[in-house]
Amino acid sequence: MTPSIISFMGPVGVGKSTQIKLLQDRLKSKKVKTVKTFIKSNHIFAHITRRLLILVGAYENQDDLGVICINKRIVERLYPVLILLDAVSITIKFFFTVYIPFHMGFNVLIEEGLMMSLFTYTLANPKIRGLKPKTPPFLLRLINWILKQKHVNIILDAESKELILRRKNRNYRQNESPEYVDLQKKWLKQLNYGNTIFLETTNLPIIQVHEVIVAAIEKYADLV
Repeated sequence: MTPSIISFMGPVGVGKSTQIKLLQDRLKSKKVKTVKTFIKSNHIFAHITRRLLILVGAYENQDDLGVICINKRIVERLYPVLILLDAVSITIKFFFTVYIPFHMGFNVLIEEGLMMSLFTYTLANPKIRGLKPKTPPFLLRLINWILKQKHVNIILDAESKELILRRKNRNYRQNESPEYVDLQKKWLKQLNYGNTIFLETTNLPIIQVHEVIVAAIEKYADLV
């Protein structure tokens, strides 16, 4: 059986991690080789650089968005460097957690996905931090590789009020910036790069969302 790549995307708090865990458990119970990974920006090398910038006063810690810049001139000059560092980190992680497992016959479940990294560089960071949009070529190459494989993209959404309630029921990123979430929702509604499934989850129990996902991906991947 040809392995598949299934990417889960959606605004913060919509329940991507929960649905990935449920799907992974279901597939493993059927003896289907499956791995999961999280791929987005803000990886280890860029994270270390940001920590150093915080020490010299170029960045300020803030729970909602990770870090908000104080010294815009320094951040503008270093932004291309941060993107380059992210490029190295994402490529390495992609190689070891997606490319290799896929070629070993594992189905790969990806949370967020490369399109959300592209969103961070071209919309979220520029919009929120006043930076110039950047489109890293490496991201487009990795996305094109996925498009050539057997893949499914699952985009989950819910009403803003429900997203707020869901975030309050977890112990991290509870007070996400409404502007950031709105940007995510607008971006996701425009996405359709092959085999894309949009699911509205407002007022739906977790297990019901899972069953809807299973029914939807049956059309694209012989997994469930």
